[in-house]
Amino acid sequence: MNKKAAQIIPGIILYIFAVLMAIYTIWSYTYCADIVSQAKETGQLAASGNGYTIVSFYVSNCGLYLVFTLLLAAAGLMLQRTPASQTKPDTTIDQADDEADDKELDDWFDEVEERHDE
Repeated sequence: MNKKAAQIIPGIILYIFAVLMAIYTIWSYTYCADIVSQAKETGQLAASGNGYTIVSFYVSNCGLYLVFTLLLAAAGLMLQRTPASQTKPDTTIDQADDEADDKELDDWFDEVEERHDE
């Protein structure tokens, strides 16, 4: 698998989950709307004075899924817009730093051995 495909696949997976969550959000919203309308028709719920209860019912049953949908879509978008150079650390700089540290440590050991031999 090439680098471009490896970068695109996680974004696509996040988009798929976002679409599935959006479908569930729509289904949940229609189900909530049916329940509220049935409660109004039967007289179990009066629209006036119960606005907070109705909004709370919608938010608790489908609002969170809408937030998850938006977060998944945003994460997929960020993954696809991130350049490949930022997703993989640059190992050449790290290797050069490690080699410099190793040389300094070797020099220090050489100095300690010379002092000990004297």
